Amino acid sequence: MPMFATTFSSAVLSVVAVVRRQVEVLRNWREARLSYRTLCEMDSKTLADLGLTRSDLRDATAAGFFGDPTVIVAARAKERQWRRGATSRTLAGPSLVPDIAPSLRQQPAACG
Repeated sequence: MPMFATTFSSAVLSVVAVVRRQVEVLRNWREARLSYRTLCEMDSKTLADLGLTRSDLRDATAAGFFGDPTVIVAARAKERQWRRGATSRTLAGPSLVPDIAPSLRQQPAACG
């Protein structure tokens, strides 16, 4: 009987994990749709400030109903940024994230 209980509890945990993943997928899908709706409600000037056009938003509908339209919109904005050379015009300032790269370098082993 204990083996049945172990197998049953393992099966239940597996089902719970699958349900959690599906809930997370639906949550991400809903968030992407809400973000897309927010972009659609923006005026053309605000979209231009973000590096987007109305046609970019229309193209994003090619993602399909369960696709993520924000992925297409982000790709378009990045392409336009790259073509304009916007990376050279980005604002420079202190980083809010500490630079930990120097501490990750391995120290030479002490010879002894």
